[in-house]
Amino acid sequence: MRSRASLRWLGLGAVVAACLGYLVVSATGSSAEYYQTIGEMRSHPAAGSVRVLGTVQDDVVRTDGGLHVRFTAAEGGQTMPVDYQGTVPDIFRPGIQVVVDGRLGQDGVFHARTLEAKCPSRFSSAQAQGTPTR
Repeated sequence: MRSRASLRWLGLGAVVAACLGYLVVSATGSSAEYYQTIGEMRSHPAAGSVRVLGTVQDDVVRTDGGLHVRFTAAEGGQTMPVDYQGTVPDIFRPGIQVVVDGRLGQDGVFHARTLEAKCPSRFSSAQAQGTPTR
């Protein structure tokens, strides 16, 4: 009798652990995705969607009330024109790092489905200037 109860508790524990594992993986799956540099994307072109890191250059053109944006992203000496339709992050401006998710078109333009701005860290910018952080 005692071994039957132990097996039930063991089985219940396994089910709970599997559920928790699934929740952790599904919750962090999209945010833990790897992104490529522009050079990596160009050297290993993907047939599907890809996430690419780049720094916004000074040629930002906004149309359609600011919901359509064209700009050039640069990283590691490589550049890539980007076309994005949708809501733009508040901190989007030249000089900010962005991660775009989409496809490189036949026209050489990266057609982004999503655009995420990488928030600059207060700690790293203050440290780079040689001032202590609070």
